[in-house]
Amino acid sequence: MTAWFTKPKGKAVLTPIRVDAETVENTLKAFIATKSKLVAVSDIHKDTKVFSSGLLDSLIFIELVLFIEKEFKIKLSRTTEVNMNSMDSIGQMIQAVLNCVRGEQTAQTKR
Repeated sequence: MTAWFTKPKGKAVLTPIRVDAETVENTLKAFIATKSKLVAVSDIHKDTKVFSSGLLDSLIFIELVLFIEKEFKIKLSRTTEVNMNSMDSIGQMIQAVLNCVRGEQTAQTKR
């Protein structure tokens, strides 16, 4: 019998989903618009600075990273430097997600 709090044995493997830049962009814009309340999805562009402009704060940054990792089934810290400077714009976030997905897919094909 396994207790509800027992972790399964073995290392959990994230299997990234197939994503494209447009899907990532739309998902991130929706998340940012929901969390900010100061800007509509239509007002967010790839070069919109979300942290340095004050649209989002450091607490939302943590939520954003966790959201991205859960939504796209990736681990950002494996392939990119994750901080508010390197992920300040939508374009930077899209690039980080796509790089991470590519990196994890490459790693899985080598196994």
